Amino acid sequence: MALPHPAETQCLAMRARKLARRVNAIYDAALAPHGMTIGQFGLLGRLRRSRARRVMDLADDMMADASTLSRLLKPLIAEGLVVSETDPYDARARALRLTNKGAARVRAALAGWETADRQVSARLGEDRAELHRAIDSALPRL
Repeated sequence: MALPHPAETQCLAMRARKLARRVNAIYDAALAPHGMTIGQFGLLGRLRRSRARRVMDLADDMMADASTLSRLLKPLIAEGLVVSETDPYDARARALRLTNKGAARVRAALAGWETADRQVSARLGEDRAELHRAIDSALPRL
């Protein structure tokens, strides 16, 4: 029987990626009936809290690169949940805005998100609060 490579057990990047994939799968399953992934739900939620967001500002806020943001946005724009328009403050830039249809979809999907959140909490128990503290402490330092 082969022993796992040290990178599999000691590499923080690999372990964080595994955790993220498992958690994302729970949220994605709960949001699938609403036609979105957890990444799209997060993007729509950010747009819901503001009038319009410049594409690059949104990417920075989500810690996403341009290709990831584009992949998340394409189906949302095609469905009419988000519109991309000229930034009113900089004609060279694009701004994203949530449509009324998009706002309604986010409201409907919130129940799915809450279900997934309860599932994750139940599975992690007290470790959830500890994990949140560790993430909140680590993010500003990386």
